[in-house]
Amino acid sequence: MQAGRIGERMRWPITILASFISPLVLAGQQPPLASVPAASPTAGFQSVDIEGKTLRYHCQGAGSPTVIIEQGGGISVETVFSWKQPVGWAALAPRIASLTRICVYDRIGLGRSSKAERPRTSFDVADELHSLLDRERIHSPYVLAGQSLGGMNAIAFANRYRDEVVGLVLVDSSHPQQRQRINAVLPARSEDESDVMRGFRDGPDRAAMGGEWFDFDRNGREFVNNMTVGGIPLIVLTAAPQPPSDRNPLPHEWQLVIEPMHQQLQRELARLSTDSKHIVAQKAGHNIQLDEPELVFNAITDLVLRARRAGSKSASN
Repeated sequence: MQAGRIGERMRWPITILASFISPLVLAGQQPPLASVPAASPTAGFQSVDIEGKTLRYHCQGAGSPTVIIEQGGGISVETVFSWKQPVGWAALAPRIASLTRICVYDRIGLGRSSKAERPRTSFDVADELHSLLDRERIHSPYVLAGQSLGGMNAIAFANRYRDEVVGLVLVDSSHPQQRQRINAVLPARSEDESDVMRGFRDGPDRAAMGGEWFDFDRNGREFVNNMTVGGIPLIVLTAAPQPPSDRNPLPHEWQLVIEPMHQQLQRELARLSTDSKHIVAQKAGHNIQLDEPELVFNAITDLVLRARRAGSKSASN
């Protein structure tokens, strides 16, 4: 499968489970190549040992604050960066690097990083990322950008290491309680539901996560008293509202309740900070970094420049 075809095929109507994993998996198609480890190490990527586990990462550009990317579930950025035709974060990274330093990495279970031997939560991921940054002397301040499941990881990092974060961009992020909230509005369970429908009710299984092993139930519990990032500047980017579509593998009656709930959960994410902005895309689906990359680039640029202005003001006082 060509990289360009990945970009086209991922523009499916937004659904609540798609904010955990690729919509391709939900549609019963083969997972995209982005979930398969690169055949050989990708130029520029390095390895770091974190408590006996290997994490693969890549930084480019120079300047402060450093932008850290948390990609969606099941996606290896090292694999995406190995493609001849840059798409998504691989296409955005050089543009961001012209402004400041940007770092991407593969979480445990992804790409050429170590295999996942136990389930993790966003707070586990946040601690592992913090250890990587500390070990490799990638110093704060940070602007985090998280898409889909990666958004929850970025929220957890900003919550736990608040003094080190000067900006947060959520790109159609997952919500820690979304599975429970969406189940509350779905029709009663029936015996003839498809595998896709059951997946929406119960959450993605490990096979659908491209090597990641994530404990969604424990993750939701850990966020109960941690749904805040204080006053960290926050920009929430949300996929454009989608009308029911026959291309969506879910029944129309499900789509009619899922989409409003998704938009509601996105509005709630915008309340994580006392200093936030919420932007709803005009046309982009779940993968805004593919469909409307300028929205993502502008949001990151906004927070980087804002952090620099605040730093200059503090230095002059």
